Amino acid sequence: MLNIELKARCEDLGRLRERCESLGAEGQEPERQVDTYFSVSYGRLKLRESLEAGAELIRYVREDVAGAQESHYELYPVEDPEALKAILTAALGVSVVVAKRRETFVIGSVRVHLDKVQGLGSFVELQGTVDEPGELPLVADEVQDVQRVLGIDPQSLVKESYAVLVGRAEVTQGPCAN
Repeated sequence: MLNIELKARCEDLGRLRERCESLGAEGQEPERQVDTYFSVSYGRLKLRESLEAGAELIRYVREDVAGAQESHYELYPVEDPEALKAILTAALGVSVVVAKRRETFVIGSVRVHLDKVQGLGSFVELQGTVDEPGELPLVADEVQDVQRVLGIDPQSLVKESYAVLVGRAEVTQGPCAN
C-alpha cells in the first residue's frame, strides 16, 4: 500500500479539533495506541496495539524528510499480540516503544490524526492513501490543501518518525526520565 503523509508539531490540538469539526470532518472516538518498534535493517517494523481497534503488524519504508512524503507500507492483523511481540522481541529486539492518544478525522480522502505522544507532546499527522502510484500527485495536492485549510505552519513540520523522536528523547533524558 502507498500513502502520502506529513507530520507537524501542534501546540493546540483543541483548535485543530474545532477546525476539523467546523469543516464537517467525520471524527472517530479517541484511542490509545502503543507501537512497539523492532530492530530491522531496512525500513520500520512495528506492532500497533489498541484496545479500541485491536492489533496489527505494520512494516513501512519512508524517507525522513519534512513535508509531504511517500510511505510504502503493509498491514497484517494480529490475533495474539502478546505472543507475536514475544517472538519478535526475541528474534529482533525492541528499538523503542511509542505510546500515544490519537483522535482521527477525515477531510475528503485525507485522514487527520491529532496525536498526544507520551514524552514528546502534541502533533498533527495528515495521511492520504492511494491505490496506484499515478495518484500520488493528486493526493499530495489534497494533503497540502488540508494543511493549508487547517493552518498548519510549514515551519512546524517534522521529518522524523515518532520512533526516532522518542529514541532521541530517551538518549537525551536517560532511560529513567519521566
